[in-house]
Parts: sequence; C-alpha cells; structure tokens
Amino acid sequence: METRHRHFLSSLVPALASMLWLTATPSHAQTLWKDTQAGASLRTIQQQFSGAAHPTSPTMLADGSRELLRLPNTPAQGHAFDALFFFKQDRLTQVSLELQEKGGAVFALQTFRDLKSAFDAKYGAPDDEQDQTFDTATGTATFRSASWRSGRTLITLSYATAAGKLVVLNVAYRLAAERKTDDI
Repeated sequence: METRHRHFLSSLVPALASMLWLTATPSHAQTLWKDTQAGASLRTIQQQFSGAAHPTSPTMLADGSRELLRLPNTPAQGHAFDALFFFKQDRLTQVSLELQEKGGAVFALQTFRDLKSAFDAKYGAPDDEQDQTFDTATGTATFRSASWRSGRTLITLSYATAAGKLVVLNVAYRLAAERKTDDI
C-alpha cells in the first residue's frame, strides 16, 4: 500500500505543477496589430513578416524601446504606411504605422478623419481625444489624437503639423498601462 501511495504522489506532484504553471501563464498573449503578440521575440516577428528589414535610422521611444524592424508599404484603409516594430530586451513592445503618402497636411488630416471613423466603427467612441492648435515661431502647429482600448491594447491615432506641413500621422499599438483602482 505504501508503494502505491508513493507512486500516486510521485505522479500527482508533476501534474499539479503543470496545472499551476498553465494557470499562472496567460493562455494567449495580447495581440497588438495583425496578430503580433506583445512580448514576441525579434525572430518571431521576422518570421511573421518576411519583408521586414532593419531600418537604416531606427527610432527610439521614451521607454527605451527601439525600432528593430520596418515593413515598408503596408496597406491600411487604402493608404500606404510603414509598419515599425519596437523592441525592448528582444521583446515586442509596440507596433506603429506611419503614413508614407506625400499628399500634404490637408490630405493627412482627411486620412486622420478616415482612420478615426474606421476606429470609431470598430471600437466605439475614443477613450481619450485631444485637439490642439497653437502658434509657434515658424507658424501655426496642430496636434490631434484619439485613443481606443481593445482588450489590453491601447491604440493611439496621432496627427501633427507645423507651419502647414505634415510632421506625422501614425497609429501606435501597445499594451495599455494598468488602470489604478484605488485612485479617486
């Protein structure tokens, strides 16, 4: 009887350990953009997007994430974007789409409106919106943005101009910061 009891315990311990590991690990990672998973390795993203290459002038984000891959001429909502893949410690932290069409600030503003309408239809009203215009030494500057949540992914659409010229139009997909529930 004691041998059977030991055998039962010896088979039960690994089974319990496996169950604990499976419940402690999320069953799926958070999707950012086009089935990219937050935390995916550089190699995984290279395999997923074989046309992506190392950028000649990589961008760095404020959190220390660095652009390690760029996929040119990525279509989205009928427009051409470059997809930028940002990594920190070999793990995907953000995917950004940057408008590559050269239609000027008015064209980019219309593209912003088109994208915003598409995101509104898919995710509902934005969680946050900003619309600022201010004067600078070189002329008027405009900044617009809208953000939505999809699961734990924060999607931010941004548009900026200075002196009537497009500075940036992009969409950023990254993990949203956890909301604090103890704040008033």
